[in-house]
Amino acid sequence: MSNCYHCQGECEVEISFDDKIFCCDGCQTVYEILSTTDLTNYYAIDKNPGIKASKNFKGKFNFLDLPEFRNKLVFFSENSISKIRFFLPQIHCSSCLWLLERLAKLRKGVIQSQVNFVKKEVEITFNETEISLRELAELLASIGYPPSITLEDYEKKKSVSTDRRLILQIGVAGFCFGNMMLLSFPEYLGLDENYENFQTVFNYLNLILSIPVLLYCSQDYLISAWKAVRAKFINIDVPITLGVLAFYFQSLYEILSGTGAGYLDSFAGLIFFLLVGKWFQQTTYGTINFERDYKSYFPVAVSKIENEVEEIVPLRNIKLGDRIVIRNNELIPADSILVKGKGNIDYSFVSGESALISKSSGDKVYAGGRQDGQSIEIEIEKEVENSYLTSLWNNPVFDKEKINTSFTENITKYFTFAILLLAFGGAIFWSFADSSKSIFVIVSVLIIACPCAIALSVPFTYGNGIRILGRNSFYLRSTKVIESVSNVTDLVFDKTGTITYNNQSQIVWSGNPLTEKESEIIASVTAQSSHPLSRQIHRFLNQKKSAILLHDLVEIPGKGISATVDGKSFQIGSASWLGVANSVLGTRVYVAEDGKVLGAFVFENVYRAGIEKLFADLGTKFRLHILSGDNEAEKSNLEKIVPSGTKMNFNQQPEDKLNYIAALQKEGKKVMMLGDGLNDAGALRQSNVGISVVDDVYSFSPSSDAIIDGQKLTKLKKYIDYCTFNKSVVKLSYAFSIFYNIIGLSFALTGTLTPLVAAVLMPVSSISVVLLVTLLTNLKGRGL
Repeated sequence: MSNCYHCQGECEVEISFDDKIFCCDGCQTVYEILSTTDLTNYYAIDKNPGIKASKNFKGKFNFLDLPEFRNKLVFFSENSISKIRFFLPQIHCSSCLWLLERLAKLRKGVIQSQVNFVKKEVEITFNETEISLRELAELLASIGYPPSITLEDYEKKKSVSTDRRLILQIGVAGFCFGNMMLLSFPEYLGLDENYENFQTVFNYLNLILSIPVLLYCSQDYLISAWKAVRAKFINIDVPITLGVLAFYFQSLYEILSGTGAGYLDSFAGLIFFLLVGKWFQQTTYGTINFERDYKSYFPVAVSKIENEVEEIVPLRNIKLGDRIVIRNNELIPADSILVKGKGNIDYSFVSGESALISKSSGDKVYAGGRQDGQSIEIEIEKEVENSYLTSLWNNPVFDKEKINTSFTENITKYFTFAILLLAFGGAIFWSFADSSKSIFVIVSVLIIACPCAIALSVPFTYGNGIRILGRNSFYLRSTKVIESVSNVTDLVFDKTGTITYNNQSQIVWSGNPLTEKESEIIASVTAQSSHPLSRQIHRFLNQKKSAILLHDLVEIPGKGISATVDGKSFQIGSASWLGVANSVLGTRVYVAEDGKVLGAFVFENVYRAGIEKLFADLGTKFRLHILSGDNEAEKSNLEKIVPSGTKMNFNQQPEDKLNYIAALQKEGKKVMMLGDGLNDAGALRQSNVGISVVDDVYSFSPSSDAIIDGQKLTKLKKYIDYCTFNKSVVKLSYAFSIFYNIIGLSFALTGTLTPLVAAVLMPVSSISVVLLVTLLTNLKGRGL
């Protein structure tokens, strides 16, 4: 079997053009477009750059002609010159970038195009008098990059990026910190009294530079601490704020009274390092969405039939009784009745059932299913907001935040109370022994005990951890997830699409061996069918084109296909259609010759490579559970690959999965749930750690705490171990911090440690912790 010149996929049907082989008309069309515009260098820049293209996008983007959609999506428009930003999840290599930045050569009216490779976005400047927004989207689709535009994209409101504010804070703090260190040189070098005037000026300049650091750069810590105290709660920002204020007001007193230079450089340095750590901790993956609901799945508009005329209307305008057209691979947006066409509905993403469901006129179809095959017409029976798919999000579990008290929060409470007790206890003691040292002791204790090592350990350890895990295709929503992963006791796996490959089946013939002639006939008959199972059988038989002549070819939706060959009647279809008493679970397609059943093609799940070893490794440390929306047909196969004692439950509805997780949690278990479909959304939300397993991290996946590339699922044990190691690194840095504080506080409480020496020791300990945790997490990450 040849490979397609454009997408490198296998060619079931070979299309020859320009001495090259293509798998479909779509790929050939892309090549023709690139060839006629002298852009065939696209194929030379990177290995396998092409993406399987489709010509079935006609009408898909007609909604962009409607003013309400155009005005919402275009972010700049002046004198017919407009700008639009499209999300293109297909972007994957330098060839994509090269081609997309040359759109102006493909079509008149495109002025400029610029790709953001990291975000998988292209920003296009175009002239609307020469090319419309719809034509622009169709141009991208014609070369294999159809824009992804969902209902969520349309409805979301633009917000100011918090990243930009944080970067500004880091910039201000870094600028002030650097200049304060420069202006503090007289103090560092101990210059003689001839330079005393310079030192006084420099001290006041430092004081001026400290104002934006206190009021702008540190405001988040101050506000957070104040809110925590008002709520009678101690978080990590409370001891940080105590240390920061001790630094600042002691420095303010010394500078204004002329008794010293203060410690404003150390104050600014602490804030700078804390902000860098915060950025390190919050850095996530801009193109990956962890918060998805049904709006991420729905189109923004649909094709409505009215008075036999098809028109594009916004999805929100669809009413009960409306008729809409659903084309191949399009989503059914609301519970409906099929009124025209042959339905082959894929509910795997909603119910977890992997087999396609055949539907005929008059049958009910549910929201969330995808049509596979020719176009169908449906009549809306329930509004979008009341359909089965949206009801999956009506569970109260989606309205509450996960509460996982971290190790850091627990230790901070005791740390803060201990420091306050020591500071004021020392002050009371010295008020009797030597009252002149009371304030001196309080300030020294608060400065030396400022929990910078604790505050910096978590963001730098976990922040570096999620970056390393991200490079290995395991993407965490936030650093807090690392600690949650390390606490897991039970792992719950969905079956379809999680531990099995999506849209792949292993076909086995059950019956007397087929003759070569019988195989040719079955392959010829199934080649005439549009049903996905027929197409899979045709590929399985792998027959070359033959001259077999078929007569009386008839395909009955939901039942099967029949034909006559050399006077013999062949039927290929369901057990009920051929009169077979089928008590066997699973998907089977039977074959009969002149009414006599020859056997059946049995469709079995294909489990991910290495999944058996993964289960064996995980079974030594965790309790394993399997939840499946399918029936028990795969139970015997599963028992061969999972450890003994693994609990397996089948025919699980979304509510059943959620309730199963909740029951485990009531037993005190910390649960990690791994799933891939909308039917898993509630369970993923309910679990302590919800992980979406996807074969494309940029495609749709349910709301989760983490996303893992399906091809890397077999490394899950290593990823869990790495998260556990990260938590151990944090504990190690805490031990270092406590050891440092014990030594420092022993001097501070005796009045022998000056605030200046304390201020010097603080950044030294902070930098040491940052270097230590970064080194350890990097070394461990090499083994992933």
